[in-house]
Amino acid sequence: MSEREQPLRLGIYVMRFPVSSETFIATKVAGLLDAGFDVHIFAHERSNEWDRFEMLRDRLDIRSRIHYAPPARPWWKITTVGLWHLLRKAIRHPGAFVRYILHNWRNRHEHPLGFWKAVYERLAFVGHDLDILHVEFDTQALSVVDIKHYLGCKLLLSTRGTFQKTSVLDRFPGAPAYLYRHVDGYHAISRYLLENAYRLGLSRSVPIWLIEPAIDLTLFSPNGTRRVRRPDEPLRIISVGRLDWQKGYEFALDAVARVHQAGIPVHYTILGRGPYKSAVLFAAHQWGLLQAGVVELAGVVPREEVPAYMQEADVMLHAAVEEGFCNAVIEAQAMGLPVVTSDAGGLVENVIDGVTGFVVPRRDPDALAEKLILLAQDPELCQRMGEAGRKHALERFDLQDQIEAFASLYRELARGPER
Repeated sequence: MSEREQPLRLGIYVMRFPVSSETFIATKVAGLLDAGFDVHIFAHERSNEWDRFEMLRDRLDIRSRIHYAPPARPWWKITTVGLWHLLRKAIRHPGAFVRYILHNWRNRHEHPLGFWKAVYERLAFVGHDLDILHVEFDTQALSVVDIKHYLGCKLLLSTRGTFQKTSVLDRFPGAPAYLYRHVDGYHAISRYLLENAYRLGLSRSVPIWLIEPAIDLTLFSPNGTRRVRRPDEPLRIISVGRLDWQKGYEFALDAVARVHQAGIPVHYTILGRGPYKSAVLFAAHQWGLLQAGVVELAGVVPREEVPAYMQEADVMLHAAVEEGFCNAVIEAQAMGLPVVTSDAGGLVENVIDGVTGFVVPRRDPDALAEKLILLAQDPELCQRMGEAGRKHALERFDLQDQIEAFASLYRELARGPER
């Protein structure tokens, strides 16, 4: 941090921290702290997933930098814990608290939360001085973007998924225009998402940074040379991701059913949990895949155990209908797995079609099955694509490179002009 007398003061805003599906945020926070940044995390609610992060087990410095919003429910917690939270802020930071109240009053008419709710839910920011507030998911930013004016800092938004796959635009049709009016910088994980932001009204004068996701390539590393699968052995397919509609599991299961019906031995393991589990189970049962022992829902496993599952697999299948980029696909390539995926969102920027795997049209189980069968019948192709995927990941998705890119982004944004 030689460019500044004081470390750059950075606030990270998320709904919860840590979250198993958002490992990239935990690794980035740890890396930035190690690089000398003064990082604080502002979370809307507490997380119960600390035990899934071995990397955070001894990081007491991170735990001490998390600032939670007061409880949003039930009512008795609001009137006890919440009231104490408010009084404590007022007593500890009287001047900052008065400015905070005045800020919320001035913005009461246009703020989505209204006056009282805005005061209550954002108390965690009182008493902090930041150079940059980074909202990691722009779709979660509606309630906090104006707080940059109270804090006197720059606002950075990240687009990691499209507004169109959430209910935000249904409830707040003017949400993009409201967010973009406040933003000082914009980060996108894929060109697809950046172009989508432009379509929604982001000004091309706003500074933008395209920084792709990255992973821990020491954790996601094949254990020795991957053996060539014999044609008579089951094709072991794996999917990793939240059980949600965006991930297209019904199309993945349709494709696996076609492979099974073609007489090819196959075993399909799904890692993840989510609201779509009943639909996944129904589809697997409807095709007779559960009864035949073809499909296994392994649920959520600790992050450090995911590589072991991938080590035992032959192919990664990702049939998403909407996707920003997908870390799990990067992890599979890093583990030497060929990837059969759809062309949803940023996936075409992630997988090199015909080299590290195959990219087919979304919602097309026949095309997915065709590529799975091809890999089942040509184990050497499977191995070549896996080796190319590992090389691709090493060259493009290194975690340290990403942390350095974010460090450069933050320094550049902090030096830039006010908007």
